[in-house]
Amino acid sequence: MDTLFQNVWVVTVDERMRVLQNASVRVHDGRITYVGTQPQDGNGARVIDGHGRKLLMPGFVNGHTHLPMTLFRSSADDLELHTWLNTRIFPMEAKLTPGSVQCGAELALCELARAGVTTINDMYTQCRALIPALERVPLRATLSMGLFGQAENAQAQLDDAVAFHRECNGALGGLVRVGLGPHAEYTNTEPYLRRCADVARRLGCPLHIHVSETKKEHEECKARHGVTPVGLLERAGFFDGNRALLAHCVWLEEADIDTLARTGAAALHNPCSNLKLASGFAPVPKMLEKGVRLALCTDGASSNNNLDLWEEMRICALMHKGHALDATVVPAEQALYMATRGGALALGYEDVGSVAEGFRADLILVDIDRPCYQPMTNLVHHIVYAGNSRDVMLTMVEGRVVCENGAIPGVDLEEIRMRAQQYYDDVFRM
Repeated sequence: MDTLFQNVWVVTVDERMRVLQNASVRVHDGRITYVGTQPQDGNGARVIDGHGRKLLMPGFVNGHTHLPMTLFRSSADDLELHTWLNTRIFPMEAKLTPGSVQCGAELALCELARAGVTTINDMYTQCRALIPALERVPLRATLSMGLFGQAENAQAQLDDAVAFHRECNGALGGLVRVGLGPHAEYTNTEPYLRRCADVARRLGCPLHIHVSETKKEHEECKARHGVTPVGLLERAGFFDGNRALLAHCVWLEEADIDTLARTGAAALHNPCSNLKLASGFAPVPKMLEKGVRLALCTDGASSNNNLDLWEEMRICALMHKGHALDATVVPAEQALYMATRGGALALGYEDVGSVAEGFRADLILVDIDRPCYQPMTNLVHHIVYAGNSRDVMLTMVEGRVVCENGAIPGVDLEEIRMRAQQYYDDVFRM
């Protein structure tokens, strides 16, 4: 069925960041076929009338997630990254099963859909268990199998990742893309990273990796290899003909930023996770200045502790102003762009992230009949600095409603909550 939104404000996130009032947007066969202010015939369509009090905008793109880690929310707090990983997260992850991975992913996807996220880029080791979760809550997803090249079974891991690509790339009507996820420099070897780069070129799939998240990681890589993590990846051929997605990028040096700008590699910025783990401040203003592709991300719920892109937008705009002592860096328009169209382009989605004719209908409807949106001065700034995820009324992915008024069609949220609690109580509690 077609959907016609009428009498809505529209924040297009197009090249001019246009804002339309009393507009109509028509969706047909998963794509946007009309955006404008001319009256539209609603025959044969579901008509959603905003009465001038609702906002339609692109859904959010979450550029770096670990869906199953939602099971570990608030169970490993107030620790720096390497202590957090080695004493809490890795021991809990060793107990994961396909059932618990699916449950954690379902819980995460429900949270994301309710908050207006329509696209995710996830890295995890048991990716097959994410597919049934996405069947229940069908967001657009790039899934990369986490790979640990220092392990004895490193080649078997890579072979399995290739098999997963063969099985699931293009699944769910094309909503699922499959990549490779070598975890980080410090959990892999240079020959293995080179092998991953070669395989990704052959498959035509993205490479997703953690890079320079902490000063310790960054400096130890230089001591081991004589180059920064980005320098090592370049030496291993990571950027040659590949779409490289680099999570965190907190401690990049000037030459690293130049490499990302030159190669088109994307930096996946995790403001709240980087603050909570005390990892530092990514050089986002410098990356923007040099034209690096940037996406906003939440990271996993075990290091954030939520999956709320609205919060990431606001913190991103604020933290870099404070760190640079410059109120002009990362303006609201830039933060919104990174969370929508910029994030989509960083991940390789050319027709996602804007309310524009011909684009995929990945849209959210927001209730702006609330005090925090008044008076109507600058709607883009309201979204970034005043709005929040609780204002989302409807989330649509490729023309299909995946969440409306907090309910997800065909999904029992209470049942998922109870299963997640049972897994944590019986298996993961430490």
